Amino acid sequence: MRMMLLIFVCGFAPFVESSIKLRRAAGSPISYPKGCTGAHKPATEPFCATGTIGFAGMFTVNMTVYVFDINDPTKSVHFHVELATHGVKPTGLNITGGGSAEVVKKEELGGAVAGSVTIEANTVGDGRGKYDPKTDTWTADIGIKATVEGDVLGHDAINLPISKVVTAHIGPNSDFGMEALFEETTGDSNNQGISIAFDLTMNTKNHDIFTWELIGEGGLHIWLHPLVNWAPSIDVIHKEFKFEL
Repeated sequence: MRMMLLIFVCGFAPFVESSIKLRRAAGSPISYPKGCTGAHKPATEPFCATGTIGFAGMFTVNMTVYVFDINDPTKSVHFHVELATHGVKPTGLNITGGGSAEVVKKEELGGAVAGSVTIEANTVGDGRGKYDPKTDTWTADIGIKATVEGDVLGHDAINLPISKVVTAHIGPNSDFGMEALFEETTGDSNNQGISIAFDLTMNTKNHDIFTWELIGEGGLHIWLHPLVNWAPSIDVIHKEFKFEL
């Protein structure tokens, strides 16, 4: 059981490469779906990616991706990424985040059994990345928490919070990516419990900074012997999208 969630965001608080601050550039506006903002869930997608792309001396991306709550269209978890490249060489990366959203809820037996996943994001330190000259790669950390809840016959049977520090990277040729694997089980295998395998991924496609892939897939398992043994699949997002200037 795996769950992938691709979430991308950028903004231009100052990058630092050694002691040199990168210039803030206004950039050209981008959004997907077209015209979306972080204020409200779009009609066609469960997420909004919005920001700017600039070309002043270096290539810059300043964008935030919002993944919206299934119950409240004005509530979201967001990730904010700032990245810069010069030619094929990466020159900076920052990542910050915040908010919380219940991204999926599944029910069975007329609602007698239910499972949900809530995602939170938190900035690590000041969000600024670090450069590794050996690999010519910038990395930056972001805190992500996934909370899985299982409900049986109206009672909160199991609550399973999983927290990780996830590392995003930008390498040569616009190779941006972020991946975190959450695998956890709690409870008693002979009585009651809940488990999830959760793979959180965000990346560019084919080294093209305009083309991104956002995926949220996986599954969980809830059991309460001898009444319940439920293992639903979860499909949150599976989208490849391209920004148009």
